[in-house]
Amino acid sequence: MLDIEIVTPPSQTALDVVSVAEFARHLHLSATLRNNADWIANMTDVLKEALDKIHGLSGELNRMVLPCTIKRYLTSFPKDGCPIYLPYPDLISLDAITIEDGSSPANNLDPASYIKTNTLVPEIYAVGSWPTVVAAPRAVSVTYKAGYETYPFNIKRYVKILAAHMMENPEATILEPRQMQINRKVEFGVESLRAALRIPVSYDDWV
Repeated sequence: MLDIEIVTPPSQTALDVVSVAEFARHLHLSATLRNNADWIANMTDVLKEALDKIHGLSGELNRMVLPCTIKRYLTSFPKDGCPIYLPYPDLISLDAITIEDGSSPANNLDPASYIKTNTLVPEIYAVGSWPTVVAAPRAVSVTYKAGYETYPFNIKRYVKILAAHMMENPEATILEPRQMQINRKVEFGVESLRAALRIPVSYDDWV
């Protein structure tokens, strides 16, 4: 079971991914509606809801969208030749690998003792062998920052399509097409974007 927590929550919000003005243009709203307080509030709410569906530990994409700092805990180091995986990409920075033995200052590994890959889900390999630790819950931690520094077109488009659907169908969800009639072009667009962006693995199966 993956043991992971958010150390530093995102400082950015859905409106940093897609602004109200961008969303209004996507909806082809008139100038009057773009400046209407109720419409602005509704657009803000659905943008946040759409972002919540795709971002983070419970998001459907299995990735971080908003930048945040994550700590992944391990019961021990992997076997030699095996990597430590960094779930919920994109990886922005790898801050520390720590042996959680209560040391002060923290017992961090020398960055020269490991290397990381730039794969879809980044991996960390030891240069030589991993240290030996007594296996125990949270014996080792990996701290890293993940998310997007610049939001790509497909992420912005995905948020706009989801949010637009929520405004048109406030009681429904595009993820439950059997329970409603939805525009098939919208459904196809969402499925295509989801397939392109989602990390297609189950992290809970990883060691």
